[in-house]
Amino acid sequence: MPETTDELAKPQLPDAIDVPVLFRDGPGGRTREQWRRTDHAEWTGTGFPPADGWYLPTTTWREIMKSAVSVGRDFTPWLDNPDYAPREIAARISPLDSCLDLHPAPALHKGSAGRRLTANIVLEKTETSGFGAFSYRLGMTFAEWACRSLMGLGETRHIESSWPQDIKDPAQGKKKIKGEKNLRPDLWGPHYAEGRYWLVEAKGGTLNRGPLDRGWAQLQGGCSVIHPHGVDHRVVLCGANIRRGVSLWNDVFVIIRHEHHPGTEPSGPGFDGPGSPTGSQSAEDVLDSDESGSSLLDVARSQMLPYLALRSLWQSAPSRLRLVPVARDRTARRGTGGRLTLMENDHTTLERRDVLRAAESRADSNVWEAGLESFLTGRVPGTEVTLGMSGRLYAACEELSRADREIAERTTGLRAADRVARPILNDQDLVLESGKVRREYRERQEEARPRVQRRLHTAYLNSLEQPWEDRLSAAPQVVVSPRALEATTPETYLAIRPESLPRR
Repeated sequence: MPETTDELAKPQLPDAIDVPVLFRDGPGGRTREQWRRTDHAEWTGTGFPPADGWYLPTTTWREIMKSAVSVGRDFTPWLDNPDYAPREIAARISPLDSCLDLHPAPALHKGSAGRRLTANIVLEKTETSGFGAFSYRLGMTFAEWACRSLMGLGETRHIESSWPQDIKDPAQGKKKIKGEKNLRPDLWGPHYAEGRYWLVEAKGGTLNRGPLDRGWAQLQGGCSVIHPHGVDHRVVLCGANIRRGVSLWNDVFVIIRHEHHPGTEPSGPGFDGPGSPTGSQSAEDVLDSDESGSSLLDVARSQMLPYLALRSLWQSAPSRLRLVPVARDRTARRGTGGRLTLMENDHTTLERRDVLRAAESRADSNVWEAGLESFLTGRVPGTEVTLGMSGRLYAACEELSRADREIAERTTGLRAADRVARPILNDQDLVLESGKVRREYRERQEEARPRVQRRLHTAYLNSLEQPWEDRLSAAPQVVVSPRALEATTPETYLAIRPESLPRR
C-alpha cells in the first residue's frame, strides 16, 4: 500500500524536513513572518487541503533532490553530448546543497520532523546576483515539489518547449513590439486525478507582493493562450520564499495560490482510455497495461536527463555504475501521486535483499531468482546523489534517444555541430531563431509520436528478461545494500549519502 503521511514523516528518518506552506484559493496579501507561528495545520493526503491557511507538511531531502532533478526536463541540449547531462543535474542540486542548512523547530504534529530548512552563512553573505541565481533554482525545485509531492501533478514540462495538447502560442516566432508584454508561466503538466492540465509559475527568493503579482500575471498570460481552445485547466502559483537577514531562523516556506478555469471541451488526451493514468496514479503506474505506448513515451521523456547521465557514466567512468536490487513487485513502491517510496517503507525489497545476502550471492541471475530486479544506478559527479532506473525504462529511454536523434539530424540548426559561423545576433533575434528550430523539431516529434510509441513498446517488452551485460557489454557490480538513504518510484531510483544532508 502507498505510504501515509505519518509513515513518510516518521521522526527517525534522518532526512525528514518540515516545510511551512501558505495555501490560498486565489491571490492574497502579505505573509509577514507568519511562517513562524505554531498553529499550522497538518497537510494530509495528496491534493488540496480543506481550507485556506498555513500548513506544515513533512517531506524528506530525498523528495527535494528528486524535484530538483525532475522539474521541466527539456533534454534537447544534450542530444549531441550526454556528458553535459550530469553537469546539468549537478547545477540543479549544488545550489541547494551549498546554501541551505537545517535548524530545530517545533514539531507541531505527530509526524513532524522538528527541523526546517534555512539559509546558511553562504547564502546570507552572497551578493545580490548570486542570490538571484539561487532563487531561480529554489523556486523551480519547490514548485515541482509542491505540485507533484503535495498535490499529485504528473510530469512537468517547460512552457518554452511545448503547450498542452500541442497548442501553438501566437506570440512564438514573432518579434516583440515595443511596450507589448507576452507574459507566460514556467511549466505545465497533466493532473490525472483532476483530469485537467495545470499551468504553473515558479517564484523563488524574497517574495513580496510585487513578484507574486507578476507571477499571477504570467499565469493569466498563459490562460490567454489556452482559453481560445476551450481546454479545462488550473493555474497554480508556487513561491518558495526565503528571507535573508531576518534571523538565523529564516525558514524556507512555500506560498501556493490557484484558480480553476473551466473549459468548453472534454478532458484532453491521456486522461482516459486503456493504459491511461486515472485517479491518483502516475504514468509509471500503468505501464503494464499501456499497449499503445503513450504513457511509456511520457515516462521515458520525463526521465531522459537521468538516462543520459547514466549513459555518460557508462562511456566515461563505468566503474562508477552499480546494480541495486529492487523488488520486482511494483505495487510495493507506488507512492501517492509524484511521491517517492522510501526504502524504509519498502518491506518487500528489504526482505528479499536479506534472502540474497543470506545466499552470499552477487551474480545478476540470482537477483532475478530472488524476486528482485537490478536497477542501474550511478552517482552524479560533483554531488552525493545517486540516480538510477529499471532495465525496462532504460531500454525505452535508449530507443527514445535513438528516435529523437534521428529527428534532430533532419532538423537543420538544432545540433551544435550543424551551426556554421555567422554574424553575431542580438538577444531577440537569437531567441527567435532558436525558437523556430525548436518548434520545427517539436512538430516532427509529434508527427512521429505514434511510430515512436510502437518502437518504445517493443523495446520495453523485449527488455523484460534481458540481462544488463547484453545492454552494456558488461554487467556492473551488484551492491545488495547501499550505505545510503534510498527511495524509488515504480521505475526510478534515488539515493543520497547520510553525511551529505544539510547541516544542523
